[in-house]
Amino acid sequence: MSLIKYNPSLSPLFDNFDDLLSVFDGFDPMSRPVQSVTGPRTTVQNLEDKHLIRLATPGVTKEELMINLDDGRLTISFDQKSGDEKNSFQRSFKKSWTLPKDVDVDAVSADYADGLLAVSIPKKTPATSPHRRIEIA
Repeated sequence: MSLIKYNPSLSPLFDNFDDLLSVFDGFDPMSRPVQSVTGPRTTVQNLEDKHLIRLATPGVTKEELMINLDDGRLTISFDQKSGDEKNSFQRSFKKSWTLPKDVDVDAVSADYADGLLAVSIPKKTPATSPHRRIEIA
């Protein structure tokens, strides 16, 4: 083995060497921090007369679901805990949407059946102004 004399002009080349090697961190699942599981499958539809939000929440009861509407922001959440002292399980979810101005917040409704939550957000009917012709003086 031979020794190489230190050359300060090459030092900047190796400053980011650890960053270069960090590309390989994803290949070893034990080297990454635990990441949370994604939430329920969600679809949002903008229909002609309403907005419709659907969430697939299998295993979640109607009593565990919370839907809040506060200052034009709709929030759907649940916190599910089960098990005994040795084997416990907890699953939480929270998602919020800022509602557009064209919705009727007083008429928001929700249905829950077979693990599928459907939140219906009706749109306001546009105010119609009477059509009239303006005469030019």
